[in-house]
Amino acid sequence: MTAVEQRKHPRHVIGRQSPGKFRLLTPAAAYPIAEIRDISSSGIRVFLDVRLTERLEIVVEYSEATLKLEMKGRVAWCTEQTDGAATMEHGRYIVGIELFSPLLFMSMAGLY
Repeated sequence: MTAVEQRKHPRHVIGRQSPGKFRLLTPAAAYPIAEIRDISSSGIRVFLDVRLTERLEIVVEYSEATLKLEMKGRVAWCTEQTDGAATMEHGRYIVGIELFSPLLFMSMAGLY
């Protein structure tokens, strides 16, 4: 499956990863986010090792020793990387997540 670009806003590539930890919380489980690739004013693109269904309601959690942030959202799309993709080490699946105010979330986490 190939993801079709759906964003109406430009993506901003993440130059460095945050010192804290990100997790994606679903009603059934919590998954570590291997890497956040980019953000836009409507969402983020992340790497995970699990396939998620489109429209699944999720929470993205960021935590450090003295800080914990949670942002509600939903899975916009999820696609498996091709064998040989240079980014495969970051997670088997690329997931587009629609969030409320992701730029605020990422700025608070020190990424933007």
